[in-house]
Amino acid sequence: MTDCNDIERVISTDKSWYKKIWTLDIKNMSWVEDTARQVDFIWEVLALTGRERVLDLACGFGRHSLELARRGCEVVGVDITQDYVDDANASAKRENLNARFVAGDIRDCAYRDEFDVALSLADGAIGYLENDGENEKIFRVAAAALKAKGKHLVDICNGGYARKHFPKRHWVAGNKTISLADFDWDDSRSLMYYGGLDLEYGKELARPLSVQCDPIRLYNIDELRGIYRSLGMEVAGYYGDYKTSVLGSDDVFQIEVIAQKN
Repeated sequence: MTDCNDIERVISTDKSWYKKIWTLDIKNMSWVEDTARQVDFIWEVLALTGRERVLDLACGFGRHSLELARRGCEVVGVDITQDYVDDANASAKRENLNARFVAGDIRDCAYRDEFDVALSLADGAIGYLENDGENEKIFRVAAAALKAKGKHLVDICNGGYARKHFPKRHWVAGNKTISLADFDWDDSRSLMYYGGLDLEYGKELARPLSVQCDPIRLYNIDELRGIYRSLGMEVAGYYGDYKTSVLGSDDVFQIEVIAQKN
């Protein structure tokens, strides 16, 4: 299989792209199949017991929240996409889980000192917003929502990795689809341009000619430490690829950072 270098990158100039692109087709993506393993990691690194109250920011259709609720946690999920929230609430009701999902912009959350854990997973919309000030509101929302000693776990693409390794393309093969992930990089603005093509097995396909790429602001670990310190939090763990055996570094693309509230 080639890298399909003849597929054109089309860079989006729409700053509100993050409000418009989401559908429940995402359930068929190859990376969704990794949810249980990811929750295993979360459970271990946060030393969860099943008695915690969890806030899942930009929760999508609730794949992590629902799995945590199955293990005993009380979960509140917030997402901007109404279809995701409706689907997540239906899943929680069907399984009689202690999970509730709310439609809204996560920047508008007004929770105060009531959660043991806040999650921003699969980017959690971090870097998607219009500028650095808007993106940093997500961290402020998480910090305000946490109890003392509560923890915020973010799963994001690593700006340090992007500077060393982008641009790149790679394929991800799942049980239902094969996906082409495309990454370009604007170093002056720390922007990753990410696009993907998702090809479902068993369907007749036309050869793709272009891939739409959306801008995402990436952060490195030093930037994250600075943001958290400004909010009265400290980074307590830094991992890669949802593995406790992989320590975060600029050679790891997907990083999981844990910060604890003072």
